[in-house]
Amino acid sequence: MFGKDSETKPQKNWRGESGLKLPFYRRVWFSALMALIILIGLAGLGTYSIIVAPLHVKAQTYDLEEIRKLEAASIIYDRNGEELSRIYVLNRTPVPIKDVPQHFIDALTAQEDSRFFQHDGVDYIGLTRAVLENLKAGRTTQGASTITQQLARQTFGLMEKDYKRKIVEAFVAQRIEKKFSKPEILELYLNRIFFGKNFYGIQAASLGYFGKDAKDLSVDEAATIAGLIKSPNNIEPIRHPERAVKERNYVLERMVIEGTLKRDEAERLKLKPMVTTPQTSDPRLSYVFDEVRQEVVSLVGEERASIGGFQIYTSIDRDLQKAAEEAMKKRLAEVETRAGYPHQTYTQFRGILGDWFGLKTKGLLTADMPRPVPEYLQGAAIVMDNTDGSILAMVGGRDFIDSQYNRATDGVRPVGTAFTPFVYAAAFSKPGYFPMTPLADEPLDNRRVMIGGLTGILGEWGMEVADPKWSRNPISAREALVGSHNSATVRLGERIGLEGGRVRQDFRDFAKSAGIRTPLREFPSTFLGATEARLDEMCLAYSCFPTLGKRPAKQHLIQRITDFRGKTVFQLDEKTLQPVRAMDEIAAYQTHTCLSEALHRGTGATSIEYGLGDFPAGGKTGTHYESKDLWFLGYTSAVTCGVWVGFDRQKTIYPGAFSNQIALPIWTDVINASTKVRTPQEITPPESAERIEVCRVSGLRATDFCYDKIKGSDGVERSVRSTYFEFLRPGTSFNNTCPVHTGEGLPADLAAFHQAITHTTDTALLAGSSKFVNIEPVHLQDPIIIGDDPYNSEKPVLRARPVNDDGTPILRAVPVGVDEGGFSEQPVIKLKPPPTMKIEL
Repeated sequence: MFGKDSETKPQKNWRGESGLKLPFYRRVWFSALMALIILIGLAGLGTYSIIVAPLHVKAQTYDLEEIRKLEAASIIYDRNGEELSRIYVLNRTPVPIKDVPQHFIDALTAQEDSRFFQHDGVDYIGLTRAVLENLKAGRTTQGASTITQQLARQTFGLMEKDYKRKIVEAFVAQRIEKKFSKPEILELYLNRIFFGKNFYGIQAASLGYFGKDAKDLSVDEAATIAGLIKSPNNIEPIRHPERAVKERNYVLERMVIEGTLKRDEAERLKLKPMVTTPQTSDPRLSYVFDEVRQEVVSLVGEERASIGGFQIYTSIDRDLQKAAEEAMKKRLAEVETRAGYPHQTYTQFRGILGDWFGLKTKGLLTADMPRPVPEYLQGAAIVMDNTDGSILAMVGGRDFIDSQYNRATDGVRPVGTAFTPFVYAAAFSKPGYFPMTPLADEPLDNRRVMIGGLTGILGEWGMEVADPKWSRNPISAREALVGSHNSATVRLGERIGLEGGRVRQDFRDFAKSAGIRTPLREFPSTFLGATEARLDEMCLAYSCFPTLGKRPAKQHLIQRITDFRGKTVFQLDEKTLQPVRAMDEIAAYQTHTCLSEALHRGTGATSIEYGLGDFPAGGKTGTHYESKDLWFLGYTSAVTCGVWVGFDRQKTIYPGAFSNQIALPIWTDVINASTKVRTPQEITPPESAERIEVCRVSGLRATDFCYDKIKGSDGVERSVRSTYFEFLRPGTSFNNTCPVHTGEGLPADLAAFHQAITHTTDTALLAGSSKFVNIEPVHLQDPIIIGDDPYNSEKPVLRARPVNDDGTPILRAVPVGVDEGGFSEQPVIKLKPPPTMKIEL
């Protein structure tokens, strides 16, 4: 019984009867759960207090009015402080939300934020889904930023990749939702967001990709632009049409899912090809202003540039810029009117473009009918101040609307014979080389240069004439550079810059020091300009010649930038304005004197026909093989100007096209315009250089006999001094005198001597005249008749007398030791008279 009772009767203890079910709140697990909840709560409270609360406070510090402040126009000023233009540093044109079609808003929300019209700035459902998907994948595969959060991020630069930024972004988004309506948020977002290339805002993207206003976008075009937002540069349809089609179709599918597009319509649109019709969004822009815009972004950063409102002070000369643009258009239009001109002209392209726009208007364009690319003749020009490297004018092409490619700063083309002055400057920098150095001017096997093939004779196209010829006699280095004799130039280059068949490093360093940063090729063709270079660096290098070897450290276009508060955000460094020594001053001056002659009697002599003014200047033509690239580089004491002409796709302009016919006229117009404000001065030789008189006929030291008879307009022959002055490095050995001029009026036997050494090798005649070798004839030093000569007597040729640089006679030695009062008390040195001189007859 005891056992049975004990099995059925509940036992009691101090807790009560045993065997009863305890309430859940008294169970262990509930106590543990409550403890865990309390711990989580305390942790959450601590986290909020330590991390979230400060971030919430930080989010309250952002001024939401900044969201309305889109980029303001920036003002560009010329070098004189006059306004040139107003531009948007970032390509943005704000539009009201009413001008954005509903189907674009549908595409946008389907792609970026399907619950945009329901949430308060943060999509908690989307956030939860993104967290789960990312945890599942083990990496970040989805984002959950709403349109409002993206607007906060873009406005206030919340770009850090951490959780704190996301929290601040969420708090700011909630503030935005309280302050602005949904349509306002959409308008602010669509006018600010980046859509690839340089397109900011829906209007710029619409014009940039499809050549139409945002209000005219079709459904598939709207889906294309909406699909760009997550990765604009990687998807933009001009460069990556396949990627753009994929993203467009994804957006169309999302629109179907969200119920804003019918399935059959979406499937039809998915089959359409990607047809972009880009158009420049701001036709007021030009090459120089676009270069300014790019430099501003580079100098202050893209985010800061997006604010706009800058005052941009440039080095541009307004009048010179206008003259350069007009000269380029006028002169190239003249080339296109040449009889039999074989290429597309500017006028013809206008017609082609008009036909294309007609098809576009009618909706007849297909994927294989992109906007026509201009194929007409192009040109570029730069004018640079020799003192500090500031750019006074820049022309990057004929029409910025047709092509935004800046050929002045980005084009890299073979410079042709415009490079040859640096061969001579490098030679003149070495002992034993100077403008009178003789060079062989004979045909050269083209295998030594390899321009245009490996066989045949080196062409002489650099001479800028239709029927070039070799002199087949030695010519001076001066004549070789002035006349652009290629074979002589190659021989000089081989002597001073070639080793083992390769261009020596010291020669390449010389060109780099001059300003040509593009690496030179290692082959002998480099001496004739086969290496490519940019126009801006060629201008910098040519400025070495008028400045006696000192060039600006670098070129610059922007001098100063201030923000909308007037605070300076960029100032040109003074170090940038300091010149650098690029080459020896005597070598630079010697090269300059050759280039000065080239402009008046050499390859650039046609500049007189084109109206070049009467002022000191120098320059050199540059014609590349087969007349594909034409250059002219030249300067005055104040500025250096470079011009390039050619096609974007390299081809012969026309057979026999030379730079002195096409590039030189443009240069002449521009350099003439530059002198209206910057008067050219004489370029004086270095003080250390030694001046010598050289016979123009023989190229050797002049003698008293170096006169030529010139018949004047009155029919009277006059003897004219046929010499010029060279400036040589001190210590240069150059003592050979002119053997050509015989000294008219000398005794017959002395004349025979000069005739013998000049024109004959008759040893008997030479022996017979050798007795006069030490005799110098006496010539009159002053006129016989003073005043008018009624008999028109023949005037003697006066002896050349040594004079100072200013023309005053060099003083002769005078006796010393005698003063006004009589003889000096100093002892007189007595010398024996010299022995009697015997002259053998």
